[in-house]
Amino acid sequence: MITASCKTLVIESYHLARAPFYLEYEIEEDGSIVFINSGSIRLRRSEDRSERALIWTGLELPSDLTNEQWLAAQAHAYRFVELARTLGYRGMINIDGIFASDGRLFFNEANGRWGGGSVLHSIAVRLLGIDYSSRHVISSVRNVPLCSLQAALDRFVRYGFLFDGTRKEGVIPLAVDQEAGTVECLVIARDRSTARDLQHRLLAMAN
Repeated sequence: MITASCKTLVIESYHLARAPFYLEYEIEEDGSIVFINSGSIRLRRSEDRSERALIWTGLELPSDLTNEQWLAAQAHAYRFVELARTLGYRGMINIDGIFASDGRLFFNEANGRWGGGSVLHSIAVRLLGIDYSSRHVISSVRNVPLCSLQAALDRFVRYGFLFDGTRKEGVIPLAVDQEAGTVECLVIARDRSTARDLQHRLLAMAN
């Protein structure tokens, strides 16, 4: 379990996750802590039955935690952020966690950088306003099978999915993976059920 050159033993514990989520903060130069956003981490099983790892399909902001879960997660995550501030860190920090199937709260990791939700949050603020999470749900959809951003734009216009600045709803293509032939998209909707329906329609349309 250990070697002559490495006498540190790490023991990992695995738990069935019911609600994977993240919280994002910024520690400003004066040491003040600002909450930026939170999101749920969406995963799915691989179509390959031999593959046990789950596939990350995107993020959904704000997170769908219950009020009780949200308050517990915020209270404990804030302690991590305060520790990072005390150590002298300044900048963005993301904290990932899960609520296990038995209700217990676990934190997986903390990253001192912009996270996956940072870009989504920035776009939402510019298009919808700083308080967007009280009126909208935004979500990223990865691996949409389209070969380019132009192909995505053309398809979204044809199907009426492209983001409408008047209605404040729709889909925005974000980035293309030319090697894989897929596009990552941002879905903006008025509520969670509409956002998820649009995700399904987007993937069905692309196929």
